[in-house]
Amino acid sequence: MKKTLFGSLGEMIKGNAVMIILAACVVAAGALSFYTINDINDKLEQQNIQPPAAENDVSSEEPALDVHNEADNVPLKDKPSASSEVQPESEDVTASAGDVAQESAAQQAQQSFVLPVNGEIFAAFSGDELVYNKTMDDWRTHNGIDIRSSRDTAVKASSAGKVINVYEDGMLGSIVEIDSGEYVVRYCGLGTNMLAKKGTAVNQGDVIGVVGEIPLESGKESHIHLEILKNGSYCDPYDYLKQ
Repeated sequence: MKKTLFGSLGEMIKGNAVMIILAACVVAAGALSFYTINDINDKLEQQNIQPPAAENDVSSEEPALDVHNEADNVPLKDKPSASSEVQPESEDVTASAGDVAQESAAQQAQQSFVLPVNGEIFAAFSGDELVYNKTMDDWRTHNGIDIRSSRDTAVKASSAGKVINVYEDGMLGSIVEIDSGEYVVRYCGLGTNMLAKKGTAVNQGDVIGVVGEIPLESGKESHIHLEILKNGSYCDPYDYLKQ
């Protein structure tokens, strides 16, 4: 009976020892973890390391930079859309544009030109190009066209208008200028008789003078020198004349 009692007691002690050892291990592991965590926190506090901010936390204190780093806080311009184009406000606008076009066409029709004399154009408008002048023996621009015609032939108005100037020029002879609205037509090389009077209104085809002489071009055969100006600039009369 003693043997049995001591045997049971020994087994009990052996079983409790195992439990005690396991409990001691758990306590030791917990203590080690606690010590490790505290040590890490102490080191973080010593280095002043702050936890990272959330990805969507944007500090308003940082200035925004443009893509070229040229200046701070430069707003990007919006790309214009197709809808930003100006559209006609109504059908009335389109109708008005059509009326303007018709009026312009009518004005052009009224401002058509005819040859002032029945003759051949034998010297063309040169524009900016220099041409040789036989009379003066030099090179210069030819600002109009020369129309062959014999002396004292009647010169007619190429278009309706008002005579705004009549004068003598040492190089171009007697000159009559007629304001035809958008254009000024200059007739050079007229004779001194039968000249139109300044301020007179004339119709297309009215006689304004006769063929005379052009000192600048006396080396050529008898003719009329015709010039057309628009806003003070010379135009090629050939482009406007009905032949």
